[in-house]
Amino acid sequence: MRLFSRGAVNLCVSPVTFDPTNVNGDCVRTLDPFYTFPDPNNLGTTIVNDPYGSVDYKSDTGQSTYHALALALERKFSDGLSFQTRYTLAHSINDGAVGGGEANGQENVNCRQCDKGPSVFDVRHNVTVNATYELPFGAGKKYLANTGVPEKIIGGWVVSGLGIWHTGHPLTVTLGLGGTIDSGPFTGLPQTFLLPDGNDQTNQRPDIIPGVPLYLPGQGHNGLPLINPAAFQAPPVDANGNFTRFGNAGNGIARALNIWQVDLAIMKTTKLTERLSVEFGIQAFNVFNHDQFGDPGNLQLNYGQQTDAQGNPFGSDTILVPSDFGIISNTVNGLGTNTGTGLPRQLQFMLRLKF
Repeated sequence: MRLFSRGAVNLCVSPVTFDPTNVNGDCVRTLDPFYTFPDPNNLGTTIVNDPYGSVDYKSDTGQSTYHALALALERKFSDGLSFQTRYTLAHSINDGAVGGGEANGQENVNCRQCDKGPSVFDVRHNVTVNATYELPFGAGKKYLANTGVPEKIIGGWVVSGLGIWHTGHPLTVTLGLGGTIDSGPFTGLPQTFLLPDGNDQTNQRPDIIPGVPLYLPGQGHNGLPLINPAAFQAPPVDANGNFTRFGNAGNGIARALNIWQVDLAIMKTTKLTERLSVEFGIQAFNVFNHDQFGDPGNLQLNYGQQTDAQGNPFGSDTILVPSDFGIISNTVNGLGTNTGTGLPRQLQFMLRLKF
């Protein structure tokens, strides 16, 4: 299936080189030859005045695939019991689209396949179970039928439940290049000029370190990070400190926590007269009060020099880990909501008169 995709043109010519004749203090770009003019202040020399920089463009070249296996087990209502069980094994793959007609810029605009990975909404395993059971007491049932007051008290009870479980969706660790270059001809310019194409339209990713666990013990609980920052490093650099290639950590390399919840309901219907009955019920959402954590708030590693206790920089540029990296601070429902999956246990009482 075709999807919306983002790219960029007029990037820096590789290898990225500073152009002292560029009035914008920029790199050598592919459109520069079309914007080269005589320097009015120095006869016999030229200047470059390219007004565009990198240019973002959008197209329908993105690709997506979806494969799924769905299984179901059902029992039709019999002897007061019915249930349904459904399981879906699915895999959605694309190359950067995030849904809603939007997409992330490719890490390397010349390699869309390098961004191929699980879709942001990819949930590999999904299980749903629901059941309803009418207790065998009261009118029309096996026990205590036509017994007067006992029938009114014990009869008419229905117990139902709903359980869900699914695996977490993909998470992508990014490499932030929002700082400035601290040495060389590009000093003071954005760190994106360290990239092989100087592209400032993209989301970059770090390198993955083989053999280092991707997740930390504790799995994101009790204020501990979910993802291990030590599993990542910056891509290699040349003698000038420029990246020799793009990061090799894939899109969707990690997964959010699994989610499960059980809801229960107990309902009772009591017939008072031929035309009048009353219904009473108790509904318990997330009856086991199971914590259901959302995504880590920050999955971006930064790049730059380390600093000492006095704030003075030292050493070569490296991965810098923010204090909140990989920390989960909210539930799957986020903030400001009071109904639905992912909240603490909730009890709801219901009383209804039917006539």
